[in-house]
Amino acid sequence: MLLADEGCGLIILEMMYDPKRIGLAFEAATRTGLPLWAGFSARRGADGSVLSFAREREIPFREVIETLNDYDVAAAGVMHSESSVTGDAITELKANFRGPLMAYPDSGYFRMPHWQFEDIIPPEEFLRFARDWVSDGVQIIGGCCGLSPAQIAALKPLTAG
Repeated sequence: MLLADEGCGLIILEMMYDPKRIGLAFEAATRTGLPLWAGFSARRGADGSVLSFAREREIPFREVIETLNDYDVAAAGVMHSESSVTGDAITELKANFRGPLMAYPDSGYFRMPHWQFEDIIPPEEFLRFARDWVSDGVQIIGGCCGLSPAQIAALKPLTAG
């Protein structure tokens, strides 16, 4: 409510991956009366399945995004997830959500106390993934941890036309 009282025009919930916390976050955000966007985080399981980003246990991604059925969300997507899992997670998201889709992956990894800028996705490869996401219906694309203006600049061909 403090954000709404101070003039915030939009609430974006990020890193939604813990079923116990998601409901609480959605409840609080909904009470503001502001438009709500939700960014869910995913990872790839050892068997290739799409899972919640949660590391303490394997939660199927579809269980996490079922929360969308209970709230009025203006846009939803996959964020803070590797580019290689984002497309599959978007496919699962589309089964539960009919609104605008977003994708803003990360690259590199976190090791206490900082993000490690190693093995960062090259801009051309990021563009290749982004083209696939757009063809799958994604309308909002950006970058999270590890991505830089170089990756965002690589998206320029997507805006032509």
